[in-house]
Amino acid sequence: MASITHPFDPEMLYQLNADGNIQLTKGNQMGIFTTKGVWLSGDIQHADPQLCVWVGNTGAASQHASEGHLVINAKRS
Repeated sequence: MASITHPFDPEMLYQLNADGNIQLTKGNQMGIFTTKGVWLSGDIQHADPQLCVWVGNTGAASQHASEGHLVINAKRS
């Protein structure tokens, strides 16, 4: 599952869930967002839209979660 912590708030974890949405967690709080950062449900109602795009981008790039950092492998032309 692709994931990344927010660079300014390392306790805020952005994860791609099984439904293709972004799940944010911080402590016991959680929020669900679209891959464009639009709030869907949960206690956390604000997300960084750019991080939602990065975590949710499952196009040509192959993504892997590694110790809280998003790793993207893509072919270069």
